[in-house]
Amino acid sequence: MKCSKCRRDAVIFQRYSGLRLCRDHFIADVEAKAKREIRRQRWLATGDVIAVLLRGDPASAALLGFLVKVFGGRPDISVLALVTDGGDDTARQAAGDLGVPCHEMTGGRDPETVAQNLGATKIAIGTVLDDIALDVLVTVLEGGADRLAGTRETGQSAIPRIAPFSAIPAEEVALYARLTLEHAAEAPAPAAGGLRDDTRALLDDYTGRHPATKFALKNLRDELAAICRDSGGVR
Repeated sequence: MKCSKCRRDAVIFQRYSGLRLCRDHFIADVEAKAKREIRRQRWLATGDVIAVLLRGDPASAALLGFLVKVFGGRPDISVLALVTDGGDDTARQAAGDLGVPCHEMTGGRDPETVAQNLGATKIAIGTVLDDIALDVLVTVLEGGADRLAGTRETGQSAIPRIAPFSAIPAEEVALYARLTLEHAAEAPAPAAGGLRDDTRALLDDYTGRHPATKFALKNLRDELAAICRDSGGVR
C-alpha cells in the first residue's frame, strides 16, 4: 500500500477520505486537522497558559506532544501538564520526555481548581471524534435537546476546556501517539454495559458501512451549538 501523496509505504488508509498516507503525510494530516479546529473554534489567544489533562490514555499524551510541537517555541503561549490523582507512569513519562512541567492532582482536587491555581487559562482534553459522535447519538436517544446543543469542551467552568483532536478519529489519534511519542499508552477498553455501550456498537457498525458518519454527527452538534448561541439558547 503506497502513500497517495508521495508513493512511499503507507501507514494508514482513511476510508472517509480515500487517502493512503505514509508516516510523514499522516502526521501532517493529523496536525493540520487539529490546527484547523483550534482556529475554527477560536480556542487560543496570546497570553494563554494551556493545562493539558493527562489521563494515561494515548489521546491526552498525544495532545500534549502536539501542543508542545506547535506552541512550545512561542513566548506568548505556554503549556503544562496535569496528571490525575494516581495517574499511571506513562503520562508522567510523556511529560518528562517533552520537557513539560508536570503537576499532580492529589487529594481528589478537581482540574479546574488546580489549573486555576497554576495560572492556566485553558484546559486541553484528549476528546476525539469518536467521543463527540457517541455523545451526540446517546443524547439523541435520551432526548436531551439542551445537551445536544451544548459543547463538551467549553462547558460553563471557570476555565474553558478545549479539544483540538475532536475532529480526528480515535484510531488515528492512537496511531499518531505511537508514531510521535517515545512513551505512548495503549487505548483503554471501553466500559461494558448500558446505553453507551450498545450505542457505541451500533455507531461503529454503521460507520463501517458509511465512513463519514462520525464526522456528520460532530457537524450536526457544532451547527446546533452555533444556532443556539446566535438565538440565545435552547427554549
